[in-house]
Amino acid sequence: MTIKARFGNKTGLAAQTIDEEAQLVIFKLDDQEYALDITNVVQVVRMVAITPMPEASEVVEGVINVRGKVVPVVDVRRRFGLPLKPYDLNTRLLITRWDGRMMALIVDVVSEVLAMPTSNIEPPSEIAPQMERLSAVGQLGDRLLLILDLGRALTFEEEPRLEAVLIG
Repeated sequence: MTIKARFGNKTGLAAQTIDEEAQLVIFKLDDQEYALDITNVVQVVRMVAITPMPEASEVVEGVINVRGKVVPVVDVRRRFGLPLKPYDLNTRLLITRWDGRMMALIVDVVSEVLAMPTSNIEPPSEIAPQMERLSAVGQLGDRLLLILDLGRALTFEEEPRLEAVLIG
């Protein structure tokens, strides 16, 4: 059974019909591992200078230029209410694409790409309903991977505000 068949399109994960595995990019914030479906990751880059956006939401650190496109940068630590940490040589930007839009996510480190059987992936509502920014939770041995829902990286109120700042 595929992820799409199990959860519909709510996970943001691409269904893998042949081997029933999801290809995930794993990254860390502190010691917690998070994941994104590889089909939503455009590239991983080292931290670069970010141009601040004064009227954007507090989770939007600013914007960067990615191949001639202005891309908003979201501080995932702020989004999850984690303590802020200065950027270092390991800090990475995950350049993502979701629903035709690009966004960069600031993460502590990108550790690996792995294949996870879809049978090891559960919707967060079955584990912790309050985890609204997650699309699923994966378990691989003793590891728990929190799989982000890129569609909820910004709140309903933050998106129009960001669009207005980017356009005007």
